[in-house]
Amino acid sequence: MKKTLFSFLFLNLTLLGSAYAHDLSLKYAADTKESDKKVLEETMEEVAEYLPPKMKELMPKNIEIKVAALSNHKFIPDEVCSTSAHAAETKKDDNNNKKKEKPFIYGQYDSYRNILTINAPVLLELQKGRDNSKRINCQHKSLYDQAVATLIHEFTHSYDLNNGRISNSMEYIRRAGFKKGLLKIKNKNVEAMRSADAYELVNIAESFAVNMEYFTMDPEFMCRKPSMFEYFKKQFGIDPYPNRNCNINKTVMMTTMNGFIPTALDASRVYRIDYLLASAGKGLQSGFGHSMFRIVVCAPERFDPITNRVVPATPFGKKCLDDKLYHIVVSYRANVEDATLNYLKGLTGGYPSMLFILNFSDVLDEYNRDELRDVISYPLNLTAKEREEFVNRVREEHWNYRGSYKFINANCATESYDLLKSALDRSQLDSKSSISPNGVLEDLDQLNFTSMKSNEVETYKAKTEQIILAYNKAYGFKLKSSEKSNKSAVQKFMDESTADERMAAFQKFKKTKLPTSDLNAEVNLLKERLVQASSFSVMEQQILRTLALKYRKQAADMFMNTKDEKIKEMVKETGAAFAQTFSDLSKEGYGIPFDTEMVTREDLAGKAEASTEALAKAEAVLRDIMPNEFATLEKINANVKTYNTESLVVRKEFRTKLDQYVNQVLKNLARNDFTRETMVKAAEGDKESLTKVRELIGKDLVTDKEILDVKLRKLIQELV
Repeated sequence: MKKTLFSFLFLNLTLLGSAYAHDLSLKYAADTKESDKKVLEETMEEVAEYLPPKMKELMPKNIEIKVAALSNHKFIPDEVCSTSAHAAETKKDDNNNKKKEKPFIYGQYDSYRNILTINAPVLLELQKGRDNSKRINCQHKSLYDQAVATLIHEFTHSYDLNNGRISNSMEYIRRAGFKKGLLKIKNKNVEAMRSADAYELVNIAESFAVNMEYFTMDPEFMCRKPSMFEYFKKQFGIDPYPNRNCNINKTVMMTTMNGFIPTALDASRVYRIDYLLASAGKGLQSGFGHSMFRIVVCAPERFDPITNRVVPATPFGKKCLDDKLYHIVVSYRANVEDATLNYLKGLTGGYPSMLFILNFSDVLDEYNRDELRDVISYPLNLTAKEREEFVNRVREEHWNYRGSYKFINANCATESYDLLKSALDRSQLDSKSSISPNGVLEDLDQLNFTSMKSNEVETYKAKTEQIILAYNKAYGFKLKSSEKSNKSAVQKFMDESTADERMAAFQKFKKTKLPTSDLNAEVNLLKERLVQASSFSVMEQQILRTLALKYRKQAADMFMNTKDEKIKEMVKETGAAFAQTFSDLSKEGYGIPFDTEMVTREDLAGKAEASTEALAKAEAVLRDIMPNEFATLEKINANVKTYNTESLVVRKEFRTKLDQYVNQVLKNLARNDFTRETMVKAAEGDKESLTKVRELIGKDLVTDKEILDVKLRKLIQELV
C-alpha cells in the first residue's frame, strides 16, 4: 500500500515538474487526450524559450489550454501566403453556387474564463513536427512555425489584457501607425504595402500580438522593423537575437520625373533634420500650405581647393548645408493614381497616402518655380539618437505605409505630426495635435523642438520677384512711366496674353538699334540687352510651366469622366506603367526589404522604358482630344527656342565687345605707375589687388560670372 502511494506521488510530481519546467502557469482542459497533451507540453517548452521573462512573469496564472474546432477547416489553409488566413474565403459548392466559408482562426484567448483555445488543425501541424511541416514563402516560413506563433500570439493577448492593455498605450499606438479616435483606436495604415501579416491591421491588440510573434521568433525583425523592434526591446528589456546576421538596408526609392532612383539614407551622414513648410497656394488642397521634413544629408566627398583633389567629406558640420544635391525631403502626399485631385475624394478619404522620398532641389523647383510659393526650413532640436530613430521610422513608413488621405483630418500636417510622434520618445507631444502645417509649427516652437526666430531658419523665396523683374525688363515698355508692375499685374499678363502677342513684342525689341558712342557705353548697353533678351525667355518658360500643369489637370479630368473605351484602356495602361506602388520595387519579405529583395537597376530601367512607351501612347491620344491646347504649348515652346537663340547671339556679341573693352582698359592701366604696381600684385595672386583691378575696369561688367579670376590674371600677366 505504501509502495503504491509512493508511486502515485512520484508520478504526479514528475508530471507537475514537466508542466512547469517551462515557467508557464498552465493547465489542460479535462477532455484533452494524453497524446495531445504530450505534444502540447513539448511545444510549450519551445514557446517558453521564445517568450521574454517579463512576459511570462506577468501573464495570468493557470491559463487553461483547450483544443477545439474553431472553423470548418481540416488543415491550415494552403493559400496562407496569397490571402490572410484570417479572412473569409469564397468558394463554390457542388451546384456551382458561391458561398462564404467561415474564416480560418488559429486560436483565441478568452480573458474572462482564462482559456486559450487552439484550432484543431493547428494541433495537427504541431503533431507533424517542424521537419515534416510544409514550407511556405511568407510569414513564419513553415506551417509548424505558424502553429508555434499561434501560441505566442495568444499568450501575448493574455499578457496584454492582464496588464491594463499595454497595446492601448499612446507609445505603442504611435509606433504601430494607429490613431486614437473619439470612440476607438483606428488603423491609419489601411493598406500596408509590406506587412508581415495583414492580421496586424485589424486592430491595435492584433497588431501588438502579431509584432510580438516576429520580435520573439524572427532574428531579422530588427532589420525589417527597427522602430518597432526598439519598442519591444525597451518594453521587455531583452534583445532575443543579439548575434543576428542582418543589417538594415539603407536604400530608399527617390521619386523623380524619370521614375524611381535608389538613394542611400544613412543616419550616420545626417547633419540635421528640419521641419519644412511650403507656404499656402491658390488651390483648395494647398490653401493651408504643405508640411514636410528635410533631412540634411552630408555629401560623401567634397572638392578640396588646397590639394585640388576630391576627398572624403567630414560627415558633420555646417558645410553639409551646402550639399543640397544630397538633401532629402520626406513628404506625405496623396498617391493620386487617377492623375487628378478630385475634391470630394480628398474630403472623404478616397486617395491613398504614401511617404514619398524626394530630392530637395526638385521640391524647391516645384514650389518656388512652378507654384510660386515660399519654402521655409526650420531646424529641429534632436539628439543624434533621435535623428537615427527618425530615419529608421522614415524607412519603415516609406516601404510599408499606405493610408487614406483626407484634406481635413488626415493630411500632410497630421501625417507629418504622427511621423514625428511615432519616431521620438517625447511624451510632451501626446497632448498636441493640429490639422494645419502652421499649427504643427506653432506647437513645435512652443515645445522648443524648433524656434521660428532662430537665425538658422532658411527661407527659399518663390521666384515671384524674378518673374516680376523679367516682366519689367521684357515688357516694361508697355507700362506708363507712373505705373509699376506687381504680382497680380504680371499674373494677369501671363493668363491673358497670347504667344503671338508676346512674339510681336519680342520682334519690336529685336529691331531696336544700339547707339555706339564709345566702347564702354556699348558694352553696358549690350549687357542690358542680353538681360532683356533672357527675360523674354524666363517669362515664356514660366508661362509654359503654368499652362502645362493646367492642361495636365484638364486631361486627367477628361480621362476620369470619359466613356470612350479606347481612352479608358489607354489610361489603364499608362497608370500601370507609372504605378506608384512599392510592391513593384521589392519582392518577398516584409517591412524594410533586404538588398536581395529589391528590384535591380536593370529592372528599373525596363520600367522606365515601359513608362516612356505608355507616355507616348497617351500623348498621341491627348493630341486628338486636346488639339488647341497642344497647339498653344507648341507655339510657346517655339517662342522659347527663338528667344534663347537670340540670347546666344547677343551674348556672343557682348563677349566679343567685353574682351575688347577689358584689354583696352588694362593697357591704359599698365601705362600708369601706380595702377601698374597694383596689376603686378594682382598677377602674383594678391586677392585685394585683383579686386581693385576689377573695380577700375567696372565691377558690374567683370563679375566672376563674366570673367573668372584665372582669366583676368592671365590677361594682366600678358601686359605686365
